[in-house]
Amino acid sequence: MAGIQAFIGSWREEEKTGYDELADNIGLPAEKKEFFKQARTEITYSQNGDEWEITVGMAGVPDKRTFKLKLGEEYESASLDGSPLKSVMTADGGKFVEKHIDKSMNDMEMNITRHIEGDKMVVVTKVGSLEMQSKYGKI
Repeated sequence: MAGIQAFIGSWREEEKTGYDELADNIGLPAEKKEFFKQARTEITYSQNGDEWEITVGMAGVPDKRTFKLKLGEEYESASLDGSPLKSVMTADGGKFVEKHIDKSMNDMEMNITRHIEGDKMVVVTKVGSLEMQSKYGKI
């Protein structure tokens, strides 16, 4: 599959680096920090015409959130802990580029880039000068 269609399907987080520093910097409470450190995010992408559907949750947890969006248009989303976000996702070649503004944290901006590398989805999350990288495998 070429381009952004390579994202279609389900993915589970396998590893992450840079998490502790990022979590400390954004003020994540200790109990949430530890929970999300151990959690493995699952993401499912599907496409229907120009609309994308993204379902996000955690392995072993039945509650998941589903977002429908069109590339380049603002949509309402939420962080893993449920905080409301204003988001825009675009495609840049074979990458997804996301910008999220967290209204509950003084309009903190989070930028996420996703790309496929071999059989992995590589996700780079940036908040200010801090960066976290996660790798996901297809499930």
